[in-house]
Amino acid sequence: MFTILLQVENYKVIEELTSVEGDEEYLIQEEDSENFPLLSELSNCEYLLVISEWIPYLMRELDLLLDQVQDIQSLEHLRNIKELAEKCKDLEGIFLFITPFEVD
Repeated sequence: MFTILLQVENYKVIEELTSVEGDEEYLIQEEDSENFPLLSELSNCEYLLVISEWIPYLMRELDLLLDQVQDIQSLEHLRNIKELAEKCKDLEGIFLFITPFEVD
């Protein structure tokens, strides 16, 4: 399960999206680096740090996932991640942090 954080450069959390049971099933895309160059870097033991300049690429990947995922909870979770990513895109010095690790 992954926690998604919107953070500033000093790692202060602006907003947090808690994990959803089974989110690793659709967020980890290690087998498809062609369609998911960012999410293919994510694993159960690796985090993904997305700076504002990369957000359009992440948004494209999230849109692809929205077309593939069927259940309501997963769709809602992906929409929430996309909403945080949209906030990150518009703010300089902000990044999106997707982590499988516990966050205090």
